[in-house]
Amino acid sequence: MSDYKLHAVIISNDVPLEESRKIAQEFIKDKNKTFYRITENKKSVRWRNIAKTKFKPSSFRTKIIKESKPHISLIFGQLK
Repeated sequence: MSDYKLHAVIISNDVPLEESRKIAQEFIKDKNKTFYRITENKKSVRWRNIAKTKFKPSSFRTKIIKESKPHISLIFGQLK
């Protein structure tokens, strides 16, 4: 998975939005990069790192952080 890059971080709504943002920032390595909250629903918030159009279609993989509270999923994809 060395050529895969982080596309998004999905965090459950068990925590406030600001704390969710801090958790997402921990996974997004570049501290100076702007990242965006793109969707928020009843169960989770998705923070985007790199736009979906920069990745090969059908290359996305999900890594679930099992022992985390709140529930965290990392979405990786292969860059074009």
